[in-house]
Formats: sequence, structure tokens, C-alpha cells
Amino acid sequence: MIRPFFLRPLLVGGAALLLSAASQAQAPDPSLYQGMVWRNIGPFRGGRVAAVTGVIGQPGTFYMGMPLGGVWKTTSAGVTWYPIMDSVKEASSVGSIEVAPSDPNVIYVGMGDLITGGGINEGNGVYKSTDAGKTWIHLGLDETKQIPSILVDPHDPNLVMIAAQGNMHVKSDTRGLYRSTDGGKTWTKTLYIDDETGIQKIAWAPDNPKVMLATTVRHYSDPTAARAPRGAPGGGRQTGPSGTALYKSTDEGLTWKEVKGGGLPALSGRTSVAVAMGTNSQRMFIVGNFGLYRSDDGGQKWKQMDSEDRRVANGQGGYNCGVYVNPKDPDTVYVVNTCSYISHDGGKTFTGFKGAPGGDDPQQFWFDPTDGKRIFLGSDQGATISLDGGLNWSSWYNQPTGQVYHISTDNQYPFWVYATQQDSGCIATSSRGNLGAVTALDWSPHPGYEFGYIVADPLNPKISYAGGPGGGIVKVTNPSGQWINVSPNLDSKANLRKVGNQPLMFSPTNPHELFAGFQCLMSTTDGGMHWKALSPDLGFPKGYVPPKPEAKPTTPPAAKSGGNVDNDMDDIDEDEEPTEQFGPNGGGSIESFSPSSIDGRIIWVGTSNGLIKLTKDHGKTWEDVTIPKLENPTRADISCIDASHTDPGTAYVAIDYHSLADYKPYFYRTHDFGKTWTKIVAGLPDDQPSGSFARVIRADTKKANLLFAGTESSMYVSFNDGDTWQSLMLNLPNTSYRDIAINGNDLVVGTYGRSFWVLDDITPLRQIEASMKSEPAHLFAPGDAIRVRRNVNGDTPFPPEIPHAVNPPVGALIYYYLGSKPNGIVTLDVTDANGKPVRHMSSAEIPPSDDPLPPVPDFWIEKPEPMPTEVGTNRIHWDLRYDNPPSQSHSYEINANPGETPASPEGPLVLPGVYTLTLTVDGKQYVQKVTVKNDPRSPASMSHLRAQHDLQMKLYEGAKQSFDLYNQVAEMRKAVTNILDSEPSADLATATEDFESKLTAIGGTSGGGRRFGGFQRPGGPAPAPTFAGVSGSFVRELGTLDSGDMAPNQPVVSACETIADELKDTMARWQAFLAKDLPAFNAVLAKSNTKPIPAPKTVMAHRG
Repeated sequence: MIRPFFLRPLLVGGAALLLSAASQAQAPDPSLYQGMVWRNIGPFRGGRVAAVTGVIGQPGTFYMGMPLGGVWKTTSAGVTWYPIMDSVKEASSVGSIEVAPSDPNVIYVGMGDLITGGGINEGNGVYKSTDAGKTWIHLGLDETKQIPSILVDPHDPNLVMIAAQGNMHVKSDTRGLYRSTDGGKTWTKTLYIDDETGIQKIAWAPDNPKVMLATTVRHYSDPTAARAPRGAPGGGRQTGPSGTALYKSTDEGLTWKEVKGGGLPALSGRTSVAVAMGTNSQRMFIVGNFGLYRSDDGGQKWKQMDSEDRRVANGQGGYNCGVYVNPKDPDTVYVVNTCSYISHDGGKTFTGFKGAPGGDDPQQFWFDPTDGKRIFLGSDQGATISLDGGLNWSSWYNQPTGQVYHISTDNQYPFWVYATQQDSGCIATSSRGNLGAVTALDWSPHPGYEFGYIVADPLNPKISYAGGPGGGIVKVTNPSGQWINVSPNLDSKANLRKVGNQPLMFSPTNPHELFAGFQCLMSTTDGGMHWKALSPDLGFPKGYVPPKPEAKPTTPPAAKSGGNVDNDMDDIDEDEEPTEQFGPNGGGSIESFSPSSIDGRIIWVGTSNGLIKLTKDHGKTWEDVTIPKLENPTRADISCIDASHTDPGTAYVAIDYHSLADYKPYFYRTHDFGKTWTKIVAGLPDDQPSGSFARVIRADTKKANLLFAGTESSMYVSFNDGDTWQSLMLNLPNTSYRDIAINGNDLVVGTYGRSFWVLDDITPLRQIEASMKSEPAHLFAPGDAIRVRRNVNGDTPFPPEIPHAVNPPVGALIYYYLGSKPNGIVTLDVTDANGKPVRHMSSAEIPPSDDPLPPVPDFWIEKPEPMPTEVGTNRIHWDLRYDNPPSQSHSYEINANPGETPASPEGPLVLPGVYTLTLTVDGKQYVQKVTVKNDPRSPASMSHLRAQHDLQMKLYEGAKQSFDLYNQVAEMRKAVTNILDSEPSADLATATEDFESKLTAIGGTSGGGRRFGGFQRPGGPAPAPTFAGVSGSFVRELGTLDSGDMAPNQPVVSACETIADELKDTMARWQAFLAKDLPAFNAVLAKSNTKPIPAPKTVMAHRG
């Protein structure tokens, strides 16, 4: 709905005053939110792998390095992977990794990914572990920035060499080959070309490390130069020669000599080299865009191999490149292109080895020098291991290392997250799984391309739109999964241009309208059947007149084959606008845009060449509100622009200058529709080793002045409209934070290297005030809680090694702040609208259970913990259940989750409604309300839920009452046992045993009895009910009713009535026993001068 614009001036003025006042507010202390926890939700589909290695003699142990995801380890030959370098906070981009062959505990990691294009993925030198990855030591060489290759001497773990490419955007003498003989304490540069040329690949045969090869390449992208065509040698904006050369050392890297001639062609671009084992280092290979060449005499003469097979050459413009020789057979050679290929005749002919249509894009191989069948491959799809020479491979669908560009969420519950993933295409995953975890059942590939955006239809999440192959826009319809290109650029006459990450977004005020960014803003309201241009070409600065004026694009005709966008985008950098300064058509393209959620006529647009345009009338007219006095404005990528959700005149901008060697963050805000802009970077670091430049900024959807920002290395929050920023990393790893989405009360981030993360229920961030720091305690008001069950599985759970991400805590997340360590027990009580108790939680120590050990491994079992009482903000959750009913014994349901399987029975779920939370700290109470809402997917009406709940509460009370009565009998039985243990006379023993049998007939025994711990035996009359048996029956039916939302059917009601009658009958027998049998037995005891057995203090009446 479009809201009346005549109300805006008053709103703008008032909001601007509020924003101005808030921006001067003191920033709150981080301890007020340090108890919050980010949750990784996968999906478990691997991302591009930059480095691989294995451990000789340990068949299951391998390590992989990720471009911006750190180091991961497997000890199960790829069944499971886990990160081992998250303790390193400074950088996460790995370029190379090597385990010392003579000491499996020594690992060297070269930081900085070997990339092509305009990204950086920089590191900070070399790290070393001497305990197989448990801890890390920084060895310096910080300014080398990108280290794509490492070698460690096969016999000496302290002799290590690294290839340093150096800073892509800065001339530097830190490039070259470095050698250390003391384990990295000191380094000597033994090969250096110039301040623009780095070392790309170093190789030797492990059986003769004295002989080495090294290749060089120009690794400098002049920030002032025009952008090179895609696939230029070495990537990025190159000028001058490529600097590619081949060098050889015969003294293990001490001295070097260039290798040229002898049949070797002119070298250029990215290269790879290999030296074959078992040949005394005589057989050598080099591959590049010039083809594959082999030498059989140590590099004096060279011969081109299989010159007709272009798969053998570097066919992806430097995106990947590699040649490898099997350590057990010098005639078995491997090369990489879109797939990998194998030769069994020394490189003369090749056939496919591993890959699939579309290309796995293999990046790195590692071969065990002692076992040629043990192979480790890192590709764009993830890491995969073969132990049989390539016949079978481990899965890469178990690695949450996806590199995503842009994310969005839909409007269903639980919400799904959508993203484009580097090389793997599009992905979609649920934020919560029905089986107690986010499993493989909860995510799926999504039609579309690896770049750009995916957005779900706000009115129908089964329909979504994504950037498609060839620069199109595809419409996807589920559950069929059918997709079709509906892009306006199908018509070549539309003359549209776009950035690689083309933005798509639905209007927040008109859910029928989808926008797409080209050089103009396009709009469709009928699902892509027709498109309309809402703007002229917005890619020109104010006052600029292009040489050939371009008319405002018109609505393209119906879709047909064709178009004007290059289909091959595998080798472009995601951050690069694939045009010159103003593009081939004379201008930039829309990099980002943001329609206002307050007024649908307001749309902010940012372009790839630093322009910001604004319309207040849905595209009828446009203003140029570009930030004035920007340095190099035409090279400023407006990577994100975000409209405020509380003030129509306010917007926030993130600008990326990293292609100009400027890695500092640039964030701006305006409160006056772009008339003035304020830079907002206070508190943000600008010198992080992996880069500090801005990626994304988002305004909270509910709280004014609350902002979130992602940079190349970190996540941040501002509580005062950007005046100051604070870290929001919490438990996040160092990686690139590419996009942010807010769905209700949940904050979602997409990363380039660690997939998706969710910060569940950010309502505390919306409530935090600096003054809270001085309070003795504070209870935050929770966000609305959804009434869902932990796990609805009814059969065998997934084994723990099957990839899964944890679900959000079930129910209400409750945060409370403690200003100091409390003197006593902290409690939290939940009461209903009538003040009746529902749940009690406490910081008191939980006594160990006296239950027998469960017949399952301990890792399945949830271990109850007391409320935390740390100084600062603490987190607990209420699962929306009543206190657990007492029970003679506990079981563990088949719908288990590792570490999260609670003991049964559990208390009933509460009804939807408002509940009161009371936190008690040192005698003072703090009170908040929480609203419980029913699962939107529930088939039950409120009346059905109430009927079910009423019956559950009767069962719940019955279970408690029968348990208490059982305990009365048990206490009396203890007294009887004491008499029998005292060696009574024969007459007294007989009377006591008779009395005990009567007690047992009423109380029953724990863990067995009718309807408790077993089945009733067939044949004969049913035995009289007992309290233990009745208690078990109540618990059983309570569990039966708890599995789903449904009004109780008649059989269940009848079964519950039968159990209630049995309780009534057993209570009557108990009361008769107390009135007759107990006095009679006490009279017998009196004659024997034995202390009488007292009657229970209270005998409960049946509660119905």
C-alpha cells in the first residue's frame, strides 16, 4: 500500500530530530550483548578450496585451506571436517598449506589466496603449528600478502620455502621466494625479480628436493589503469608484460637460474610446474595458456605434449592451472581445466579423470608421495578425497565453506535464506529444520547463477527470481523446480548493461513489483512477462553528456532467444564491473538500490561508478544525490545502499575502494534525502591484514539508529546511527561479510568462505541503552516465541557424522544482564495470564541423576545446566513447556539429536498467549512479558489446541498426583524394609511380609507394572492398577498427545478417562488400606514393642 505523501514533511522533521538526538547518545558497553551467539546454518556444500595437503602415514588425516575460511581438518578421510584455525583472528585467507613429511605435527600455512580478478583475499604471512593444528604461531612475512605455494623438506621440518606474490595493488619488494632453515624464525629471500613480479608456484620431487622449479608472474594491478578484459594474464587490471618465467635450483632453493629456450615457448600468464619422482628430477612439466610442455633432461630441452587437446592448456584464463605427476608412475600425469584429466603415457594423450558438465573447476591436487592411490583434490565445489586412485571420492556435501555474494530471506516460517555461491550456483536453506537440526533435507540447490541475487516472491515463497546464466533473470517455480529466463535483456534491442552481481529486489510496499538493476532501473508487476524502465540511464554523473546519447530504454518485447551479455563469466571477479570507466555504452550500471519501506515512491540507487540517484515519485523524476568530493568517484563501487525503515529521508551507503589499493572502510549516511552526507566510520579498524573495506550496511527494520555493517574481515553494530561502531563478531570467525538480511527478529549474514550465520532474536540489541551498564541486573524483553516442537521425527535419527547445523533454541530466548556476581541463587519463573506457575529455572547446582545409565552413547544426551550467572549478559531459553512431571524413571525418545536429546517425560507445551517472566537476583525482581504464538504451519485451530491442552493438563496433574502417591507408598515400604532387616520374630516377619505385599499391590514398582515399563501379559484377568502403573499410563498418554497439534480423538479421551478411573480406584484402595490395614499392622507392631508406622501426613483427594 502506498501511503499518503502529504504526511511526510511532519514525519521527516520529527524523525530527523530523533535521529540527531540518538546519534549523540553514548554507545553501550559490549558486555550488554556479549552473551549473544551466532549460529551457523550451512548449507553443507563446499566452497572453492585454495590449498590441500595430507599426512604421510595417517590415511585419514588431511588439511584444506580456504580463500577466506581458514584451515579445516579431517581425520576420517573426508567423512567429517572441522575448522582448526579460528583462533587466528587477524586473517583467514589461505593460499597454501604443507605438513612436514618427517613430522606430522608440524604444519605451515601461507596466508593469502592466489586469486585472479580484482579481489584481494589477502593474508598476513606464515603460520605454523607444532601440535597438528591445535595452536598456531605467527612467523611473520606479513607484507607478502599472498602465498600460493609452500614446500617443506622431506627430512627436515625446519627447512621450509614459500612463494610470495605480494600485494596485488601496491608495488612491493616483499615479493619473491623465501627460505628458512630454523622453522620460520628467520627468512632469507633467495629469488626476487622486481617489485611487480611475484613467485607463483614452486615444486620438487620429494625423493630429490635439491632440484626445484619456480615460476614467476607479474602480480601488480595498477589502480589507475583501465580495467583489462576478462581473462587477462594474471588477472586484474594489468599493464605491460606478464612477467611469467621459469626458474630452476639445484641446491634446494639457495640459488636460481632462469630456464628458457630448448623448445620452451614464450611463457605468459598463470603457470604450474611438476617434477616427477623416480626420474632423478629429470622429467619436468610446465603448463599454462601456451599448453603443456615436458622435459626429460632436467629442463634443457622441452617438447609440447598433446598440442591439439585444448583441455590440457590453461583454458580458463588463469582462473585455475595445474600439472601433477603420480608419485609411483612418472607416466601418469594430471592436468586441470574445467575438469581434471589424466594421461598414462607421459602427457601424450589425456582422458577425463574427475569432473562434471559445467565444470568442477579443480584448483589443487595433493598426492601421497608414498601411496599414489591416496589423492586429495580441492576444487570450486569443495574438498574430496580418494583412497583408491580416483575410483571413489569422498563427498564435498559436508563442508559449510560456501562463498556467497548476496543473500535474502523469504516470508515463510521457518524462513529460508537464499544466496548466490561462487562457482556452485544458487542455494537455498531453511533457518530451522523439522528434525531438530538443519540437515540435508532442509536445503537445496536453486536454479540460477553464481553471481547476483535471489529473491523470493513475498506473496508466494514457492516462486523466486535469480540471476541466471548469460546475465539473465530466471523465474523459478516450486515444488516442480521449473525455471525460465524472464529477463528484459533477452531482447538485444533493449541495449541493457549490468554488473556481474546484478541487484534484484521486491518493493517492500508493493509485493507485486520486482525491480532489477541495469544501467536503468527496470520493474515488472506480472512476474517478468512485461518490464518497464523506471529511469533513464543512471550511470552518468550529473552534467555529463555521453558521446552518443542513449535513449531511455523502453519496455522490451516478449522474451526470445538472444541478448547482449557475455555468457562466460567464470573468470571475472565478483567485485568487478565488466566495463571500462563508463562502460562500453558510456556509463556505469546499477550496483545496488533500495526502495523505501515507508513510501513506495522513494527509491535510492547506487552505481558501479560512484553515483547515487534518488526518485521520490516512483521513477517519474530523478535527482543526482551523489556524495560530493569523493576520491576517484568513478571508481567508487556503491556496493550497498540501504533506505531507513523509520525515516524516508535517511539512507546509508557502503563504498568499496579496494580495487584502488584502498582497503579502508567507507560508510556514509544522509538524513535529508541526499542533500548532505556524513562519513560514519568511527570505531572501525582500517588496517586489518585481510582488509577493512566496506561490503554492506543495513538499518534495522524496527529500531531507529540501530545499524549493522559487514566488512572484508568483520561484523559491526552501531547503536547511535553510525556515530560509533562496535564489534559484533561474538563467536564469528574471521571471513568476508558480504551481505546482511533481517528477518523479523533474526539477523542473517552471508559470508565469502563460511556460508550463512544467524543471530537469533536480536531484540536485546533493540533495547540496549548505555545506562543499563550501571544497573545491578536487567531482564530483556524477549521477542515473540513460536510454539514448535524440538523434533518431529518418528524414527531413527541421522547419525552425528551426517552433516547438520544446530537449530535455534526451541521457544523463547531469554537474555538477562548481571552487573556483578550475584550473592545467592538466581531464578527465573514463568507464570501464565492467571498468575499460575508454569516453569521454574534456577542457577542452583543440578544434582546428578540417580537414573541408571541410558542404553545409548552419552553424546546423544542433553545435560541439564543451571542458569549462568556470569557478569554481563547471559542467555537461556524457555522451551515453552511446563516443568517436567515427576517420573519413576526416564527414557530418551527416538527423535534424538546429538547433545540435545532431553529426558522424557517433558511437561506439556503452553498455549499461545502472553506469559510473565520474573527474574530474581539478590532478592530483587525484574519482570517482562513474552508472547507465545502458534506455529503458522499448525493445522489446529485455537479451540482444538485448547481441547488438547486441557486434556494434557489433566494427564500432567494426574502424573504428578500418582507419582506423589507412589512416593507415599514407597516411604511406608522403607519402614517395612527396616523391620524385615531387624531380624523380627517369625510371626512378626510373616505379618510384615503380608503387609508389604499389600503395599506393593497398591504402589507397584518403579520401572515396571501395568502400562509402565512393559506390556500386559495376555490371558487371565488384568491385575489391579497401581500408582506406579497409573503414573506410567499418564506419562505415556501425555507423550502420545504431545507429538502434534490436534484436538484429541475419542479413543484418546476414552483412554485418559480409563487411566483417571484407575487412579481413582487405586486411591480408594489406598485410603481403605490406611483406614484398616495400617492400624491393624501397627497393633501387631505394638505387641512386639516395635515403633508403629506413621500414616502419611496428607492423603490427596482425586483431582479428576
